[in-house]
Formats: sequence, C-alpha cells, structure tokens
Amino acid sequence: MIPALILFLIKKFKGRPIAFLKTNALKTLVIKILVLVVVVLLVSSFIVIDFNNSKIYNVVKNEKVIGVIKINKHTSESSIVYTLSSTIKVKLLLKFDIVGKEKAIYKNGVLTFSSVYRTLNNKVKVNHNIVLNNNQYQVQSSNDIKYLDYKTITHNLVMLYFQEPIGVTSIFCDNQKEMVPVKALSEGKYKVEISNDKYNVFHYKNGKCIKIEAVSKLFSVILIPAES
Repeated sequence: MIPALILFLIKKFKGRPIAFLKTNALKTLVIKILVLVVVVLLVSSFIVIDFNNSKIYNVVKNEKVIGVIKINKHTSESSIVYTLSSTIKVKLLLKFDIVGKEKAIYKNGVLTFSSVYRTLNNKVKVNHNIVLNNNQYQVQSSNDIKYLDYKTITHNLVMLYFQEPIGVTSIFCDNQKEMVPVKALSEGKYKVEISNDKYNVFHYKNGKCIKIEAVSKLFSVILIPAES
C-alpha cells in the first residue's frame, strides 16, 4: 500500500512548480495519507497471520470418498475462532445425507461459545449453543437452557485437527456436551472415547494430523487430508 501511495504522489505532482508543494492542499493530502498509514499499521498489529488456518478432509469408506469436512481457524490477538462444515452421503440399507456445521470461539484460551448443527436427510437432529455466561456454561437449545458443571473449558474436539494433544487427558465434545477421555495409544496416536460405541483415533506426524479413524456402531470412516 505504501509504495502505491508514493507513486500516486509522484504522478499527481509531476511537473508542478515547487511553490505548489507548500500549498494547504498538499498539507491536507499528506495528513490524510499519514492517518491512513497509522490506521493500517494499527489494524495489522492486531492480526496474527496463520498459514495453517484451513484444512479439508476427505471422508473415506471402503476406499471411496463419501464426503468432505472443511475446517477454518481464524486467530487474532486474544481470540481464536474455529468453524467446521461437513457433508457426507452414505448408503447402507438406506441412503443417508448428513450435513453439519460447528463453531467454537476461544478468548484468552477459554472456550466462550460453541454451536453444533446437524441434519440427517434434511431433518434437524442436533441444534444447540454452548455459551459462557457469568462464569457458567449454558447449553441453549430451542426447548430450554441447561447448565454444565465445568468451570473453564480450554480444549474441544475441533482443536485436534490443528494440534496434537500432548499431555491432554480429556477434551470437550460439543456434540455430547461433556468432557471425554483422551488416551495416548502410541507416539502420535490418540484415542478419543466419545461414547460407549463411538470413538475417534487421531494420527499425527511431526505434530500434524494426517489421519482420523471415526468408528461408530452405525458405520466407520477414515478422514484423510485432501492435500495428501
């Protein structure tokens, strides 16, 4: 931006007499440019550039891609926002079209908001928000408001797509609305027990998630980064 402003000034005053450079018009223009530069610098100082802020996973079953999961991470000075969208089409005895949207907001390392929305064959199956209000977590749905007995939540499931849970023994599952155990199986391999008949196994290499095994009673799939 700064070089462009310099070129603009050169073109604007090329061939003008030196006396013109002392005019009030030029002084006003210079002040405006300086204000613009300061604003740009202030705004950019509050933005942390994250070159690893977007991930796409193919959902694979029987060596066939049946869906896609897209996850974005936006980082600012004091907050992190995760958004997830998924589309899965699978045919067992019946055809299932599963669509999901999730969002999680962290401020100063603490989860302050999360939402889960999922449909099965265009019918809403899950739709709730979790909000930190007056140091207490509320589960807000269309029917009522419930409270969670957690003081602070610092890790939830979506974070595992971006970072290896080294030293983490439990993590918040937004869909289940509860903390679930994380077990280290071997180097770079962790099992997240979501429920009695459902679990995920996350695989990491050099701290990067390279595969996820999602196992449930209904069906099991493997998530693989699209770039691989």
